[in-house]
Amino acid sequence: MLLAIVACSLVLAACGGGDDKGGILSGRNAPGATEAPAGLTPSALIPTPGGRTTPGATTAARTPTPRADREDWQAAMLDDSKSLPGEYIAPHPGADGVVCATKDCTNRHDDRNHVNGTIPICTQAQLTAKTFNNPLCYNSNPPTSGPHAPTWAEPGVYTEAVAKERLVHSMEHADVIIWYNTTDQAVIRQLAQMATGANNSRKLVVMSPYSGMEANTIALTSWTRLDKFPVSQYKDQRVLDFINAHSKRFNPEGF
Repeated sequence: MLLAIVACSLVLAACGGGDDKGGILSGRNAPGATEAPAGLTPSALIPTPGGRTTPGATTAARTPTPRADREDWQAAMLDDSKSLPGEYIAPHPGADGVVCATKDCTNRHDDRNHVNGTIPICTQAQLTAKTFNNPLCYNSNPPTSGPHAPTWAEPGVYTEAVAKERLVHSMEHADVIIWYNTTDQAVIRQLAQMATGANNSRKLVVMSPYSGMEANTIALTSWTRLDKFPVSQYKDQRVLDFINAHSKRFNPEGF
């Protein structure tokens, strides 16, 4: 059973930007970075009793078998192991329709490009045909990878919806996203406690309302992973296992 601990403020990491393609040298800790998070900040946190600790949470990040021709982050995004929490969603191929899966394409691929404006969720016809690039659309709802906004959301609990394109950028920065579409305040408070406790433990978690999915639904995402379920199936351990397995697992920019 989870034990409540003393409330404490979320420590936010200062972060800067990177290249215009969201490349592996960009991000919050890049030397000389100039990009900065814009718009919403987690300054207005949902009031909660504070973070939580979980003695029983033992799920740890899984390291895929290394390959000489792949970066660690490529191995992570291509790891479709059923032992990891959530459904595997193949990485978005970007506008060129080709997934960058080996080291030889890392300096020119567009899978993680920065784009302006709104990117829609793919229609069923696009999903069936696997045409995610013309026009550009996200291959899951909520999205789990792909081109995204130039700005991101800092780890924290947001009371107003953050644009999904920014949350995809946060996932590129190794974050887990908690999306919720419910008015159940008890569940929202519990999720907020989980997110805050995880961030206080140096995990990277963003929580945001998201009306773009079915009502009374919670979704957990990281890059290429999705666990989506009705509020009635919510369990603390389910959320903790996902966070512990996936925070910083896909980490191309070294957070």
